[in-house]
Amino acid sequence: MIVPMKRAFIVVMERDKENAVRELRKLGLMHLEPVDGRGNAFDELSENKTRLEKAWFLLSDSKAAQQKRAFPPDEAVAFSRSVLELSGEIASLYAAIDEKTREIDRVSGWGDFDPVLLHTLAQNGIPLRLVELPAKRLATLPGEYILLDAGKGRVRALLFADRALELPDEAAEFAPSDRSLGQHQRELQSLREQLAEKQNKMVEYAGYADSLKPAIAALERELAFETLHSGMNNEGPVSWFAGWIPARDAAALKTAAARLHWGLILDDPQEGEHPPTKIENPPAIRMVQPVFDFLGTVPGYREYDISGLFLFFFAFFFAMIFGDGGYGAILFIVGLSIFVKTRLSGKPTSDGIHLLLFMSGATVIWGILTGTWFGIAWEQLPAFLRAITVPWIANGNPESGDNIKVLCFIIGLAQLGVAHAKNFLRDWPSPRLVAQVGQIMMLGGIFFLVLNLVIDPERFPLPQWAPVSIGIGFALNFLFANFDDTKDLLRGIQASVLESLKNIVPVLLGVVNIFADVVSYIRLWAVGLAGLAISQTVNNMAGPLLGSFLLFIAGALLLVFGHGLNLVMALLSVIVHGVRLNMLEFSGHLGMEWSGYKYEPFADSVRTERG
Repeated sequence: MIVPMKRAFIVVMERDKENAVRELRKLGLMHLEPVDGRGNAFDELSENKTRLEKAWFLLSDSKAAQQKRAFPPDEAVAFSRSVLELSGEIASLYAAIDEKTREIDRVSGWGDFDPVLLHTLAQNGIPLRLVELPAKRLATLPGEYILLDAGKGRVRALLFADRALELPDEAAEFAPSDRSLGQHQRELQSLREQLAEKQNKMVEYAGYADSLKPAIAALERELAFETLHSGMNNEGPVSWFAGWIPARDAAALKTAAARLHWGLILDDPQEGEHPPTKIENPPAIRMVQPVFDFLGTVPGYREYDISGLFLFFFAFFFAMIFGDGGYGAILFIVGLSIFVKTRLSGKPTSDGIHLLLFMSGATVIWGILTGTWFGIAWEQLPAFLRAITVPWIANGNPESGDNIKVLCFIIGLAQLGVAHAKNFLRDWPSPRLVAQVGQIMMLGGIFFLVLNLVIDPERFPLPQWAPVSIGIGFALNFLFANFDDTKDLLRGIQASVLESLKNIVPVLLGVVNIFADVVSYIRLWAVGLAGLAISQTVNNMAGPLLGSFLLFIAGALLLVFGHGLNLVMALLSVIVHGVRLNMLEFSGHLGMEWSGYKYEPFADSVRTERG
């Protein structure tokens, strides 16, 4: 359920605003509208927070084993400066080593000599130049030279000539370095030793990484306080700020405002305003919340809370995509062990564990109904497992594949039908609800069209009423989808028709989209079938190995690896396909855009973030 919100404006005297912010944080009810902090205190807190976060990222990213250490929180900022300075020094050393390495590679082919000697000889009237050129062009060098090195068609020579003498086109002159090769190598070794010393220091610092977390949290609370304090709107001696509170908490805010002598205005959300979304559900439904948190999706304040429906249909999707009771049993055992361990430790179990138990239980049930256990062939299953299946969808039934496809389309019909039924109730008593009737009629006709085209035209002949239902549904949607409630019936229909004509291409494609959305549910069968095929392939590969004593271990490892990989792929498929059917097909028919942002009250114990 999406909790109703009230818009709140609080007015305080300028001299009281710091205390007002403190009291408001203690109250912990108000989701504040974003304000821009300003001033020296705000800037300093922002810079310190950035330093702490960068330092924590550097230390937590260390691949070295971290020994947990602690230091007082008030030393965190100074420590973070040391970490960042050390990181900068390490980066500079890496750059210097890279530059020095490239210079050594450049000069190493000319040997180890002191470049100062060339300069000294030139001052004494003996100009020398280092030249590299093709061996066949050696004779073209002007003047005398000493051959230094020859190999692979190119030669290096020491040429007795000054800069005024022009070299052949194919000759490349070498620019000596500012020091000898040996000196470069010694400096490189020194740089590497310095780098190792700095890296060891960073490893030592990494032991304090966990100590930065509470320091960052404390600084975030200070920054949230200073943001509101410094960014509060003011006019002369009066300051004010705005935000949102749950409607049920309005009385508590009124009481606090009266006690603290605040000016308070409470109002319902107006058209065009976008309050934050606070969702509250019983534990049986709330367990799906980790999925929404993982996706980072929040319904808009005026959209639907589909948590219950999402969970209900997601259980079908999860079970059919995994498609194997054996895999479900593994997940259930893992979830149950975590559940028991958590309970024995006296800690509350998370919604994620409840969700895992629920989904894995649904998968076990699907495996029971279909007789699918680790891809074992139907003939090799124990008799009691074959006896408890549902013959219509059991693996032993040659028609089970088509039957499961039909089941997929039935699930799609049910879910999309629920979407338009909810829209019907939303539009009541506006004539726009007739458009939802039209959508349901199109959906029903297209369902039978899908069975006819995708499954079997003989088994599912197209009813004569199906095209009629599609046509009438289209007409009703065309006439009422954009009905204007501010006008009478006739003028409202005229306005809707005009709007539909303006968008005639999307309106026509809407019928195609319904067909595509219904067909899209066949992915449940297809992905489940792919997983079953992989399981059976792994079994067929490992089976012959298990019959040999020497190869038994290899066969067992192959089974564990193959089925483990298949289980991971099934989990990814749930994220890609199972979530998609809820978040795109179902949500699309509901008209949801997931445009909301989470309710996060300004409080001591709640991290305030702006979405």
